[in-house]
Amino acid sequence: MVVGYRYFLRRLAEMMDSRENLTTRTIADRLNMRQDEFRDLLNIMEKKGDIECCIENAAGCDCTGDCKGCSRVCAGPELSSRSMNMKSYKLTDKGRALCGEQALN
Repeated sequence: MVVGYRYFLRRLAEMMDSRENLTTRTIADRLNMRQDEFRDLLNIMEKKGDIECCIENAAGCDCTGDCKGCSRVCAGPELSSRSMNMKSYKLTDKGRALCGEQALN
């Protein structure tokens, strides 16, 4: 397990709950991490099932950010010129439980 895993998960949850649209660079800076380290941490969190990656069509996205558990935390400049898809992440119920928060119902 990554040292401080729960700490980083909690910090990420706080940023997600703020509903700011953040890039990986901004989040990494706020966590005092290099961008590549933060991306590695995101991959670990996703594989463990604590966060979930959502691919959204940036051009015609139906999501307003109001759906339950949606953070609209942008995964950075992951926009593809062909598809205009954007990655975002949201905390899963498992991730919220690990943070010591109640699971979303």
